[in-house]
Amino acid sequence: MFGKRNIVFIKNALAIIGIIVMIILIGCSSLNEKDSENVEKNQENKNVDEVIMKQTKAEEREVEEIIRTCLESYEETDKLDDLEASRNFVDTLGENGYTAVDSENQINMTEHEKLIQFCKKVEAKENGRITIVEIVGKGNYIIRHMETTNGTVNIIRRHYIYEDGEIKLFSEDIYRAESWKYTEDGYLLFSGWLTFEDSYEVTRNEIMEYTAYRVQPLAENYRELNRKYILPIGYECNNMFLTDWSEEDFGDLDFYDVFDICCRDKHMYNGDFSSGNAMGTSAVYLISKEKFERIIMTKFKITSEVLQTKTVYYPEERVYEYKPRGLEEVEYPEYPYPEVVGYVENSDGTLTLKVHAVFPYRGLSKVYTHEVTVRDTEDGGIQYVGNRILEPINNQEIVWHTPRLTRAEWEELYGGD
Repeated sequence: MFGKRNIVFIKNALAIIGIIVMIILIGCSSLNEKDSENVEKNQENKNVDEVIMKQTKAEEREVEEIIRTCLESYEETDKLDDLEASRNFVDTLGENGYTAVDSENQINMTEHEKLIQFCKKVEAKENGRITIVEIVGKGNYIIRHMETTNGTVNIIRRHYIYEDGEIKLFSEDIYRAESWKYTEDGYLLFSGWLTFEDSYEVTRNEIMEYTAYRVQPLAENYRELNRKYILPIGYECNNMFLTDWSEEDFGDLDFYDVFDICCRDKHMYNGDFSSGNAMGTSAVYLISKEKFERIIMTKFKITSEVLQTKTVYYPEERVYEYKPRGLEEVEYPEYPYPEVVGYVENSDGTLTLKVHAVFPYRGLSKVYTHEVTVRDTEDGGIQYVGNRILEPINNQEIVWHTPRLTRAEWEELYGGD
């Protein structure tokens, strides 16, 4: 089974180099084609369409007050990077009359009515200004001064960092919003070019920033359900929430990706099987039946017989075959994030959660909708019972997930026995 691995080492190395080059080219062309076009257009118009926006005296005083308020809040806690600390910072700023939000959209925006009124002025092509404070963690935050005139939105973006007991200005950008959308479900999504004078990139000194703010409040129990059941899985490198499946029929659910997700808990394994350890190689691991099934069955009510039909199992050795994701299975680095917007308590003790996939990179507050059924176990764990797509992705170009290689594809690429 492993005999050809040394023989084809050079072949694999060349294949890997080719794949790396292909990914770089794809990333710079196909996946970022829109961004590249915008870069060229932006550079062509830079001299004739320069954004001119200055901070007002009132906004200067606001910044001083915001800094003072944040410093006082920092002095009251020794944790700057947990949810409760961010909640305290947001709430404190709100008590002082500021529109504030956290970058992960886990806390309701304060003074959100001010931003709604600003969005109405943008739509009506009236004049208006607003200041928004975004908490980004570790004591850092972003202050955005926004100005709208005739339907366009100009933004002064200042990034501040907390260091050695002081709040310091880290970067400043003045730009025009390339896109701007306030959605029916209460999201503001916008984008704009940030400039980096000393960029590490040779050919680019600008990068497009995509921002999503949940403006309308969301029930706190929805947020708690999301953090408990959905966020730990997410949409990265797995199809748990991308395909229909249930305990009666697991469908196309990929249990190898499930294995990777379960193994994020360091208490469950020693790290030998993480995809990063063998990225881009033809590595194959054999995992004992007891270990593999114990990990999977913490999250799913599934029999050994069914699990074996969904994986590669060697009954004589009582082991499961496991191949880490390789370079050809790398996904694009921009992902949606889940947001629970409703739930139902079922008669059998399970919960069914309604979930929107929010995709800032695509400017969508709902790229698709699905429902996830879960149950709590007696030992305090969680089992996933099923997933069902309610509203599918209506644009097939909006993709981020890369399935693992099939057995035939893997053997063709790596020449396995």
